[in-house]
Amino acid sequence: MNDPIRIRLATVRLAHLAGIAFAVATAVGFLLMGKNPEPDASISTVTRYWRTHHAHVSGAAIVLAYGGVLFALFGASLWSRIRESALHPLASAAALVGTAVAAVGLLASAMTYFALGDLAAKPTTLPATLQTLHVLGSELSYPIAGGLELLLLAVAAAGIATRAFPRWLAWSALPIGLLQLTTIGFTAFLLFLLWSAAAAVALAVQPNTAASEGARAVTPTTSLAESR
Repeated sequence: MNDPIRIRLATVRLAHLAGIAFAVATAVGFLLMGKNPEPDASISTVTRYWRTHHAHVSGAAIVLAYGGVLFALFGASLWSRIRESALHPLASAAALVGTAVAAVGLLASAMTYFALGDLAAKPTTLPATLQTLHVLGSELSYPIAGGLELLLLAVAAAGIATRAFPRWLAWSALPIGLLQLTTIGFTAFLLFLLWSAAAAVALAVQPNTAASEGARAVTPTTSLAESR
């Protein structure tokens, strides 16, 4: 195996492994954050909670933001694998759009919680401001869920139709994706964290052989052109 192919496969493996880092960073962020009040909690409850917990909320938000960046890398690796399959280009487009929407949602949610932690520490911040940011942070779960659903359905289609992914990974992605926008969406998101870690390991161990063969086919032609 020549150097370009080796570098390509190493890059793809690292992008896949970002799925594990995303799952770990998100889980750590959730643990640091703790359980927040419900979106419909009273202003006094919300204000008291964020003024009490503002110190560790800002740190948790930073960890969650890194998780959002790692998710974008992981989602891009899934998109690349779908794009190289024989599936219709709409599937890879759905994966790319889903990754972008979910990544923006994750980063926006982290930014909102960082603002909550920062503003809650200031005595001049109005309770209504904290209430607004609190509700916004909760409702940002919808773009995240919608983006993940698009991505997971594209993975399921590519794995089932073209074997671009292991069958067990594709079939498990299907129900997790369909549940994202339901009333148990948070549970589905936690399942996605487990799925991401498992997918990262499986895909890093089993690289896209079709892409590798394509790279091998291109390399001799390139070398011949350079020799001339």
